[in-house]
Amino acid sequence: MRGDCGGIFSPANCVYNEPAVQPETDSFRKLLVDTCGAEYATGPACCDESQIQKLVNQVQMAKPIVASCPACWSNFLQFWCAFTCSPNQSTFVNVTGTGTQGDKLTVSQTDYWVGDNFGTQFYDSCKDIKFGSSNGYAMDFIGGGAKDWHGMVTYMGTKRLGLGSPFQIDFPPLDAGDALTRYDDNGKSCNDSDPAYRCACVDCEATCPVLEPTPGEAPECQVGLLNCWTFAMVTTYGLIVLVVLVLVLTRHHRIGVWLQKCIGYDWIREENRGLYEPLALEEEEDDGSEIENLLDPDHVPRQYWLNSRLQGWFYRQGLFCARHPWLVIILGLCAVSLCSAGWTRFSVERDPIHLWVSPSSRALAEKEHFDKNFTPFYRATQLFIVNEEPGPIASQDHLKNLFKLEREIRHMRSNEHGYVFQDVCFHPNGDACVVQSVTGYWQGDIDNFDPEYWNEDLQNCVEQPSDCLPDFQMPLKPSMILGGYEGSEFMSAKAFVVTFVLANSLETEAVAKAEEWEKSLIHNILSKVNDRPEWKGVRVTYSTESSLETELNKSSNTDALTIIISYLVMFVYASVSLGRFRSWNLRRLLVDSKFGLGICGILIVIFSVSTAVGLFSLTGKKTTLIIAEVIPFLVLAVGVDNIFILCHEYARREDMGEDESVEERIARTLGKMGPSILLSSLSETIAFGLGMLVTMPAVSSFAIVASIAIFVDFILQVTCFVSCMALDAKRADSNRLDCVPCVRIRAPEPLEKEGWLSTLVRVYYVPTILNRQVRYVICLLFLGLFMLGLAMVPELPLGLDQRIALPSDSYLVPYFNDLDVYLNTGPPVYFVVRNANMTDREVQKKICGRFAACDPTSMGTILEQERKRPKVSYIGEPTSVWVDDFLHWLDPTVGCCHRKEQTSLYFDTLEREYRRGFEMCDPDFDRKCVDCLPDWSPSMETLPEGKEFLEFFDMWIDMPPDENCPLGGKAAYGDAIAVNHERVTTVTSHFRTFHTPLRTQQDFIAAQASARRISDNLSDSLGISVYPYSVFYVFFEQYSYIAMMALELLGLAILSIFIITSTLLGSMRSGIIVMLVVIMILIDVMGVMTLWGVSLNAVSLVNLVICVGISVEFCCHIARGFMVSSGSREERAGKSMVDVGSSVSHFSRLD
Repeated sequence: MRGDCGGIFSPANCVYNEPAVQPETDSFRKLLVDTCGAEYATGPACCDESQIQKLVNQVQMAKPIVASCPACWSNFLQFWCAFTCSPNQSTFVNVTGTGTQGDKLTVSQTDYWVGDNFGTQFYDSCKDIKFGSSNGYAMDFIGGGAKDWHGMVTYMGTKRLGLGSPFQIDFPPLDAGDALTRYDDNGKSCNDSDPAYRCACVDCEATCPVLEPTPGEAPECQVGLLNCWTFAMVTTYGLIVLVVLVLVLTRHHRIGVWLQKCIGYDWIREENRGLYEPLALEEEEDDGSEIENLLDPDHVPRQYWLNSRLQGWFYRQGLFCARHPWLVIILGLCAVSLCSAGWTRFSVERDPIHLWVSPSSRALAEKEHFDKNFTPFYRATQLFIVNEEPGPIASQDHLKNLFKLEREIRHMRSNEHGYVFQDVCFHPNGDACVVQSVTGYWQGDIDNFDPEYWNEDLQNCVEQPSDCLPDFQMPLKPSMILGGYEGSEFMSAKAFVVTFVLANSLETEAVAKAEEWEKSLIHNILSKVNDRPEWKGVRVTYSTESSLETELNKSSNTDALTIIISYLVMFVYASVSLGRFRSWNLRRLLVDSKFGLGICGILIVIFSVSTAVGLFSLTGKKTTLIIAEVIPFLVLAVGVDNIFILCHEYARREDMGEDESVEERIARTLGKMGPSILLSSLSETIAFGLGMLVTMPAVSSFAIVASIAIFVDFILQVTCFVSCMALDAKRADSNRLDCVPCVRIRAPEPLEKEGWLSTLVRVYYVPTILNRQVRYVICLLFLGLFMLGLAMVPELPLGLDQRIALPSDSYLVPYFNDLDVYLNTGPPVYFVVRNANMTDREVQKKICGRFAACDPTSMGTILEQERKRPKVSYIGEPTSVWVDDFLHWLDPTVGCCHRKEQTSLYFDTLEREYRRGFEMCDPDFDRKCVDCLPDWSPSMETLPEGKEFLEFFDMWIDMPPDENCPLGGKAAYGDAIAVNHERVTTVTSHFRTFHTPLRTQQDFIAAQASARRISDNLSDSLGISVYPYSVFYVFFEQYSYIAMMALELLGLAILSIFIITSTLLGSMRSGIIVMLVVIMILIDVMGVMTLWGVSLNAVSLVNLVICVGISVEFCCHIARGFMVSSGSREERAGKSMVDVGSSVSHFSRLD
C-alpha cells in the first residue's frame, strides 16, 4: 500500500506492489521522523506525505486518551507507523480486498499479521491507563474494553468513524499459522528503564509502590472451626462446669473424705458458710413465735438507718395522701397542667440528619463544607424495570415502551406549579438533562431507534459506550443502566436501571420545587405504571429522593393506631390483674373490680409522659418519633409494676385482718413499699439520664424525656395514686360499684383467699428453684447462656436496614430489594482536599498521578493502588484527578488548548499593572492562534504556576468536552474546584471515584471506614487536609463509634445501678449481685440479637437501655425483699419470691 486514493469522505490507500521509496522532500522526512521515530531518519518508506499527514490526524484523536503513558503512546505510533510506512510492509500486511476510486485501485480490506511479543507489550503498556473525567479506562475507548492484545487490535482495525479504521483491517490469530512473517519488533514497557517512556503508577501497575496491609487483611484468629474468643468462652465454661462437678462430688461422703485426705481441705467446715452476707444491718431478732410478713413496718428485724428514715418518710407521706386525697390529686393535676404547657411549642423532628447525626459529628462538618463549596449531592429518581418472565429485558417492545415512559416523565408537569423535568434536572454540560438510561445510547430520542437493527446497535454501544454518547455527552457504562447479568454478558441483563438526576441546592425554594416534581411524578405516573398493559410481565419499582422520608412519616401515622390498641389492651389487663376476685357473685365482682383504679394508673402514666414532653418542648427542642412511640410503653411498663406492688401489698395487709383504718393501712403500705419503689425508680432515672451523655440527638433526647417521665411517674405514684388507692379502698369498704361509686349495693362478704399466682409461686415454684441440686442446674444453665451470649456479642451486626422501618406494603420495599440485586455500581465517593494551593508545583506533585515526576506516594497514586484491592478499600473505579486532566489538556500534542495573546492595561489610584490575558481560539480559522504552552514537558518543570495556572484553568473549566478534545473540564469538573483569584490559590477541590457495589449494611459501614482510613493516611503522609465524602457517610459514621458508645452508656447505667442499690440497700454484696444479674440479662439479650440478626444501631441501643431499666425493675424489689427479711438464706429468698415475686410476675406478663 502506498499513496492516498480515497476521497474526502472515503479515505483509502492505493494498492501498490512496488518497493518502498525514499521520501521526496525534507518536510516529509521530518514529519515521518517526528511521528514514527528515529528509525525512519534514513531509508525508504512505503507511504507518501499525504498518508503520513492523515495518519497524524488519525492518531491525534487517541493522544488525549493514551498520551499520559509515554510507552503506550510510543507503541501506538509504532503499531500504526509500521502498518502505514514500514519498508517491510509487504512481509506482514496482505491486501485481501480492493475497490476502485476513479481509475485507481484502492485497498478496502487487509490482514495485519502481528506477533505475540509486540502485541503483548502493546496491550500491557495501555491496559491500565485511566481516562479520569469518566472514571474509566483508556482501553474502553481505544480497544473496546478488550481483555487481551488481539481483542484490542481487532477493535482498532474495525472500520468505523472516529477512533476506528478507514477500512477493515483483520488480525489473523496466533493459531492461524504464519502465512506471512508476523510484525513482532520489541515495543516499550510502561516500566521502561528509559525515563522518557516510563509511565506513572496510575497508568502502570509495575511502577507502583506496595501498600501496607490493613488490619482488615489480617487473618482471623481461629482454633479449629471456632474463633479464638468463642473458643475461650467454651473453654472457660467447661472449666467452671468441671470445678462445680468436683465440688458436688466431694459432698459424697466417701469421695469427700478421700479428697480431704489428699489435699487437706475440710469442706464440711465450710459447707454452711454463706456466700451472701448483708452489710450494715443489725443482728436478727430470734422470735419463732412471731408470724412475720415480708416488709411489715411493724416488724422489721433488720434495721438500716437509711431504710428506717425512708420508711418513716413514706409512712408519713402515705398518711397525708390518704387523709387528704382530693387535695393531693388537685395539686398533682395543677402541676401536670403547668408542666404540660410546653406542648404549645411541641414539634416533631423529621430530618434524619438532625435525628441520627451528632452536631459535633466530623462527617456532618465535612458534609456542610462540601455543600457550601460545591453543590450538594444531586437528587436521584430511580426506576428498576425488571423482566419477570424468562429471558433478557432488552427487546424491541420494552425499549419502545421505555422511550415513551421517559418522554412522558420528561414532559409531565407538577400538580401545583406546573414544573417540568427540565426545570429541576441536573445539567452540567449545557441544557441537556442527565438521564442515565439505556435509551441514552439513542440520545433519548425514539426517532434514532432502528427497530430492525436495534440489537446490533445496543451490542455495539455496551461494548463501546464512547461511540454512543447521550445528549449530555458523558459515556453511559453498561453497569450503570443494566442489571442482572453475569460478567460482561450485558445483552442477557434482566433489568433496565433508569436514573433521572435532579439538581440539589442549599436554597429551600429549589428543594421545594424538586420535591413537588417528585411527588407529582409518583402520584401521576409511577404509582400507576405497573397497571399499564404495555408493562405486562415486567415489574417497575421506583424511588425518589423524598420517598423515604414520606414513607417513614406514613409509617408513623399508621403506628398511632397500634399504640392506641396496645394501650387499651394493657389497660384491660392491668385493671383485671389489680382486682381481687374472691367470689364469683356478680355483685361482689362489681365491687372488687379495679377498673377505676386501673384508669387512674394509666392516666398517671399519660400525665407523666405529657409532663416530660411538655418540659422538653419548653426548651425549644423538637420531639422525636422514638419519644412518641417508645416512652409511653416504657413508662407504662415501669409504672404498672409499682402499681401492682402497692395494690397487692395493700391487699395482703387487708388479709391480715388487723384493726386498721384505711388511712393507716395505706400509710403502712407506702411505708413498706416506698423505699423499694424509690430504689427502682431512682436507678432507672439515673440510668436513662446518663443517656444525655450521648451526642446523637435521637438518643440523647430520648434519654432526657425518659428520665423525666420515669421520675415524674414515681412522684405521681407515691402521691396521687396513693390518694386514688385510698378513695378506692373506701369505695370498696362501703360496697360501692367500681367506676360508678355513687351507686351502693348489697354484696356478700368477701372470702379470704390467696391469689392463684401467689399459691403457684409459694407451693411449687419456690420449693423447686431452692432445691440444692436444682440451684446448681439453674446457675450452670444461666451461666452457660451468659457465656454463649459473650461468645456471640462480638458477632453482633451493625447497621439499620431501611426496609425494617418501612410499612410492609410500601412501594420502597420492592425497590430496595431490586436495588440490592440489580444495581452494579456503588455510590460515588469524593476525596476532598482543603487549603492546598494547587497552583504550586510541589502541591501539584503531591496530588497528580499521571506524570513520572509525581510523588511516589501522591494522592492519585495511592487511590489507584487502593482501587486494586477493592475487597479492602471498597473503591471500584479509577479516580478522576482533575490536576492530571488539566495539565495534560495543556499538552500541545493533544491539540486541545490554543490561545491568542492579548495585552490589557489595568490602572488604579496607586499602581499601574500590566498583564496578559488569554483567549481561546481555533487554529483552523485563526492564523494568530498558537499553542497555549509550547514548552510543555512531562517533567512538569515548565508547567504553569500561580496566576498563569489560574488563567489557563479558567479556559479549561469553561470548555465542554467533545470528540476532538475529551479533556475539556466543564462537564466533569465544573463544580469540583473552588478557586480564589485574589489570593491566587485553590480553596478546595474534590477528586471523584466510585465505591464497589454495596449490598449490605456491613458493606456500607466498611466502605465508610475504609475511605476514612485512606483519607487520614493521605493527610498524614502528604501534609495536606483530605477528607472523604459520600452521601451516606453522615449516617454511617455513627457505626465507627457506636460499639464504644454502647459500652460507655450501658456501663455507666449499670455502674449507677450498683451505687444506688448498694447505698439504699446498705449492702455492697447485694449491689454486686443485682449488677451481675443485669449484666447477664443484657449480654443474653445481645446474644439473641446476634442469633436473630437484629443489628446494633441507635434504635436498638435505645432498646438496650430500656432493657437495663426493666432488668433493674425486676431485681431491685426482690433484692430488697431479701435484705429486710429474716431467717436462713433459703427462707429469705422464698419469702421475697412469694410476697414480691408474684407482683413482679404480673408486671412481666404485661411486658
